Amino acid sequence: MSRSKKNIVYLFLSIIVLSCIEPYEHNFIGETENSLLVVDAILTNEIKTHTVKLSYTSSLESEDLILAKGATVTIESENGEIVNLTESLPGNYVTDSTYAGMIGESYMLRVITENGNEYLSTKEALNEAPPIDSLYGRYVQLPSKESGDILNGVQIFLVTDWQNYEVSTFRYTWEETYEWRVPYPSYYLWDETSEKLILRTQSVDKCFRQETSSSLIMGSGIALNNQKLTEFPVHFINEADPNLAYKTAVHVKQYALSASTYQFYKRLQENNESGGSLFDKQKGNVVGNMEVFKGPQESVLGNFEVSGVSSKLAFFVPKTFVPDGFNIPLLNAQCNFVYRTSSDSIPPAGLTDYFSSSESAGKGIWAFFMPEPPGFYIILSEPCTDCRINGDIEIPTFWE
Repeated sequence: MSRSKKNIVYLFLSIIVLSCIEPYEHNFIGETENSLLVVDAILTNEIKTHTVKLSYTSSLESEDLILAKGATVTIESENGEIVNLTESLPGNYVTDSTYAGMIGESYMLRVITENGNEYLSTKEALNEAPPIDSLYGRYVQLPSKESGDILNGVQIFLVTDWQNYEVSTFRYTWEETYEWRVPYPSYYLWDETSEKLILRTQSVDKCFRQETSSSLIMGSGIALNNQKLTEFPVHFINEADPNLAYKTAVHVKQYALSASTYQFYKRLQENNESGGSLFDKQKGNVVGNMEVFKGPQESVLGNFEVSGVSSKLAFFVPKTFVPDGFNIPLLNAQCNFVYRTSSDSIPPAGLTDYFSSSESAGKGIWAFFMPEPPGFYIILSEPCTDCRINGDIEIPTFWE
């Protein structure tokens, strides 16, 4: 089997990818007067602010999200510790930023709504996530899910071994940070107060952009004969996108799922009306590990996920994949056309009038040329001269 075909097989057999927007900001089956509580909650062993989102179902015709405001929300551990969450925004309940679950401990989520109904999750153990042993890329050709066309790019794979761990079902997220550069970086800044040119003290040629996964990616070793995921596809970088024009960093997190949480996600997929979106309109109600503790006996939608987390960061550069056929994307190709057709050449004496007019809106000064006195300044659109228009100039703390 060729490598490209083999990669396609791994993609379809090993991964569950479900497109989503914001978790549970959607409408399940149910009329407003018979609304059911929807719980979106994740607790991990990371030191951070943990969030519980509460809402109610609404009718299929409604586009409004009904937030569950004024609830009392607590996370309770098996050792008796009770953590009270604060409502930071309507329907959003948070811990403080220093809270973290403990590996080996079990937790329950308790919710008391404004009308006095009480809901309680089953006891969920926080299992340790095995480390991600390696994160690597390979140039592949994959069929597009939308059009069926072949997409060329770099598939990011991971390897993880859970032989000495309690779990074999996982959820993955990724965050990608990549360099963004402009072809004509501006060397000068026009100061409106003094009406003078100022030489920039900070280069605006290189910035950084970030993307995060918006899909649910799950892996399981249940059907495997060994206790190791090898060549598991977790992220695809299309060569038509700018992400790998220079350098990119991919940070993957691995969440150790309990059997019940894994099955909850599986049921969501099976119940999905379109088969493609995690939070599309549902044919029926999908319940998780939350139950009514006090109040009318009704279904509770959503789930309280308790997961240990491991992560790995890897850097990739395009030249690694060029020998296999990767075509390095050309950033801001339109800027070359702009330079040839619509750049402004302004002599020094004309700068004040130029920047006092509307003609200068959205423009940046690239460079000064003097083939003969008095010379002139080349002025182009800002997206071609200042990377900050489309990126963040601050270098990430993890960047190498």
